[in-house]
Amino acid sequence: MLSCQTLLCRSLLFLSSLEIAHFSDPHLPLVGLPALSDIRIKRLLSLLSWRLKRRHVHLAAPLAAVMRDIRQYQPDLVALTGDLTNLGLAKEFQAATRWLNEQELPETLLVPGNHDALIREAAETKSALWNPWLHSETGSPSLLKKGPVALIGLNSAIPTPPFFASGRVSDSQLAALAPLLRQTAEEGLCRIVLIHHPPVQGLVSKRKGLDRMERLQAILKREGAELVLHGHSHRATLSCIPHTDIPVVGTTSASHSAGTPDQAAGWNCISVRAEAAQWRISVQRRELGSNGRMQDGFLHHFSPHRLSDAKAL
Repeated sequence: MLSCQTLLCRSLLFLSSLEIAHFSDPHLPLVGLPALSDIRIKRLLSLLSWRLKRRHVHLAAPLAAVMRDIRQYQPDLVALTGDLTNLGLAKEFQAATRWLNEQELPETLLVPGNHDALIREAAETKSALWNPWLHSETGSPSLLKKGPVALIGLNSAIPTPPFFASGRVSDSQLAALAPLLRQTAEEGLCRIVLIHHPPVQGLVSKRKGLDRMERLQAILKREGAELVLHGHSHRATLSCIPHTDIPVVGTTSASHSAGTPDQAAGWNCISVRAEAAQWRISVQRRELGSNGRMQDGFLHHFSPHRLSDAKAL
């Protein structure tokens, strides 16, 4: 028999809804060239890519438009799926920290991207700068709960050899993920998983993909989740974890110049409402038009079953 406190919590969840802003891959402008002591082959290749191509498509104006649009919508939570930096330099981490503070965002869960882990150096010192947004202990999935929602972050960012941008979720994170998904389901929360690399095939090339993807997919298939959010592909996409109805939603780079709708700078406005037997989740794509204004893109609705209620009954 359910306690009065549990019944009260479920009643509050039933009445509540929550808005989440999901954006990714802002690739903030470089704050200077690497010092001689920072030079590595992988970093030089990334710098060359920035100079020849990426600085012409990752621009300050689109990013400013996206952030203004997010603030206008006044979300309750922010999900940021990585790649604030370009070369993974300590001074980029410092600049990104200042930028995050300047945005005055609501509670935010950040998972790092591959550019943030470009080189295996001073990782703990750099990540400590982002502690207010990481919500994580070393080796554990991150967790941010508010209202009916639990944001669960997986860090897939690892240093890789030159010409690779792949990711991997550590064994310790995978081991802790299943009980965390069960716990948050028992609490009656809508479980939204954040990861930088897409956890499905076909959205990026193999050299940019998620290693040991099947292990993560198996956990999600067994334990369930209501939504998965990712970045990395720089495209607005919708797919599913194989052999499940768990939606996987990607977004473009928040600083990308206007162009085709699936690549133009944008973000996902996600609304979550708890109902008696199911969740009501909507994902409204917001994208930068060729006129420089933000506009609505695709709109998706999902109604996953509330597993916690099924167990209680």
